[in-house]
Amino acid sequence: MTSYIDECVEQVLTRGHCLLKGRFPAQAVESCREDFMPLLEQVGQRIPEGNRGLCRWAIGLPFAPPFYHSAFFTDALVNEICRRILGDGMHVVYYGTDTPVKGSDFQKVHADIPFPFPEEPGIRHPPLTLSVRFTFGAMTMANGPFEVAPGTQYLPRQETIAKLEAGEIPLEPLLLDVGDVIVSDARTPHRGTPNHTDEPRPFAVIVYNRDFYFQERWEEGLEANDNPVLLESFYRSLSEEEQRLLRRLPRTQC
Repeated sequence: MTSYIDECVEQVLTRGHCLLKGRFPAQAVESCREDFMPLLEQVGQRIPEGNRGLCRWAIGLPFAPPFYHSAFFTDALVNEICRRILGDGMHVVYYGTDTPVKGSDFQKVHADIPFPFPEEPGIRHPPLTLSVRFTFGAMTMANGPFEVAPGTQYLPRQETIAKLEAGEIPLEPLLLDVGDVIVSDARTPHRGTPNHTDEPRPFAVIVYNRDFYFQERWEEGLEANDNPVLLESFYRSLSEEEQRLLRRLPRTQC
């Protein structure tokens, strides 16, 4: 197990991501899909044009049932990979989804966080943020796979994105089965692609930060009642490990 963890950590640090097969329980993931569809419909009626491009919605999820499953936050392999990279003080800052439906288009190539030292673009600092991504249903070439540019997380951002958009650097589609997990460096350029099927393709992400780092842009563009919430009573019902991970999230009494 140790050598496999080492290999996964090395992949994140060099390629920008690693793919873990069958980590999250399929039953929990599929139940999320069932519960998510009414929420997607509600948000789609309120924002019919989409809020992450045409026919694509970013929707924050509450840290509460039916979308919160402890298995998503306590997987030993996922958390050990993240801990090796971000340190013991890592914490969760966001849980949400990106969902394209039929009629969606390619997203612009982008990264999820800025370089912390733009005045020193040559500094290869270690990751500040990791994204733990999983899909509520199989991710195929037909329904809009997540595309990444492996190994580009350290390169000059705007120049790299321009080359990616021009096709000078290839983008790699990632295909997932239910339960598969991607751990990725949030600096790695990526994009969503069109969904050509009649079924929505929800793609979930849990964002982990280093102890000292917080990036508020995760909530930009979300409707107020889509922002993730965490009830104090629910927080206190969680395991010590989960409480430690969620400790920086705002908590409400009702």
